[in-house]
Parts: sequence; C-alpha cells; structure tokens
Amino acid sequence: MAKNTATAGDKAAKKKILSSVEYARICQFVNGYHGNLAIDCELEMVNRFFIDVEPLALICILQSELFNKARGQHWRHEQRSKKLLQTYEDQCQLYNDNALLIRMACVEGMSPIALCRIILQEKYELKQRPHVSRLLKYPHLINDPRLAANVQQCLYSDNQEGPVTDLRRRIVGEEYEVKLKHLAREAGIHFYDEQDLRRMGYDKTPDIKMILPFLYRGSVVNWIESKANFGDPKGHKWNIQQQLQSYCNRFGPGIVIYWFGYHEETPQLPDNNIGITVLTDFPARDDLVFMQLN
Repeated sequence: MAKNTATAGDKAAKKKILSSVEYARICQFVNGYHGNLAIDCELEMVNRFFIDVEPLALICILQSELFNKARGQHWRHEQRSKKLLQTYEDQCQLYNDNALLIRMACVEGMSPIALCRIILQEKYELKQRPHVSRLLKYPHLINDPRLAANVQQCLYSDNQEGPVTDLRRRIVGEEYEVKLKHLAREAGIHFYDEQDLRRMGYDKTPDIKMILPFLYRGSVVNWIESKANFGDPKGHKWNIQQQLQSYCNRFGPGIVIYWFGYHEETPQLPDNNIGITVLTDFPARDDLVFMQLN
C-alpha cells in the first residue's frame, strides 16, 4: 500500500468525510494487519499510512472493524479455552516476565483483554461475566501473582477493550456533550439537557432538546445528539433504530453530530428521511434562523 506524504509545515485540516474508496482502503488495512497489538495498528495508520485523515476517525474505524472481527471469532476462542490456558501455563515455565499474555494475544490474533477473560474464566471456572470483569478491574484480587501482573500489563496495553479503555471512551463522550452545550449557548440557543428531560418523564432523550425550534438551512431542528464517533452507514443505521427514530417520533426533526467524521453515504441514507440531519460539527451561526418573539 502506498504511503501518504506531507511536509512538516502542512497544517491543513484532516479529512473527516471519507469516500467509499477511502473508507474501504482503511478497513482493508485494519483487517490485513496481523502480528501486533491494535495500538501498533493505530499508530501505523495515524502516523504513516493515512496521515491526511482525522486521527480520531481512524481510531473509530479501527475499533469498529476489530469489534466485528472479534464478535465473529469469539466462539472459536471459547472452544479453545483449555488449550489457551495450558499454553499460558507452559510459557510460565519457560519465561519469567509479565508480557506472556500480550505475546500470546499477538500470536492468536486476539485483543489482550479478550485473552485475559478466557484465561481467567477457565482457570477459576468463572461462569458469570461480572465475576471476570471484577478481576480485570482489580487485578490485585487474582491470587496468582504472575497472572495478576500479566493481566495488569494487558490492561495498559489494550486500547480496544477493558476498564481503562471503557473509562477513556466515556470521558471523551462526556467531553463532547459538554462541547455541544457550550457551543449551543454561544449560539444563543435555549435548551433542555438530558437531566431536564428525564425529570420531565422522558426515558430516551437526546443530548439537548430545543425549548424553541430553529431552522438550519431551511430545516426545522428540535434536538441535537452528540456522537464522539465516526458515522459509518451501518453504525448510523443502528443509532437510528436504537435512539434517533424515537427522538424524531417524540420531538420532530433534529441533528446528529459525528464529531470525528462520517462516510460520505451516511447523510444520504433513506433512513434519514424521518427528519435526521447528519453533520461533523456544530452548525455555523450563519446557517441558523431563530424564531423572533417580539
């Protein structure tokens, strides 16, 4: 694959809206990357092969592709749990370090945390996922010091799943919700947030619901949803089914912002015809028209 090049002084904005060809090329790179951790793949993508693309878009695409891949292979790894545990214990006899599980994960084509789950589940005969999750969150509770050290190393090395990664994603999501509210106030928009709406008795709520609707390029906007993510067509359709459709049914048309960008086909999907506008940033002030009350 040809590498992209850029001069040191090139500070142009990174691409957020990807064509079908660009998106397919990135997915192909992810699915063809083997033998290293996902963080290595991420660094290759961001720093060498796709340097003109928004880094957070690349990270989201990587996450989505690896999630789909892992979901398809999970049952195979589960069936090999006894063999994987035996391999780990054999390696413990040969090497005295804390990176055994990481090396195994690279060889097996698994995320380190996924391998940790299987090893812990098999070793301690844990049937319920919350019990495994507790050991992952608190490795010091594992009574095998070597295994505890290996699990802890995996927690710091896995950028796709695990309690550390979950916390990071939650913080990023909240950061962009705060950004949305800040930009809305700057634009002079008055709104209810999720807490306000829940107090009013709504269960599924957008991030902000306008007290008075406004027009964006001639279209009525009643709500805005913040997504600290990349909007690929499949993920966007899922968001419509799980959230956005109910917002349209209850409140009318609105906007979803994919802060890290989207696939060029996402805004054109017929599914959006229920009243959904897809953007990559907060609407420009010049595109907004507010109701005059006086």
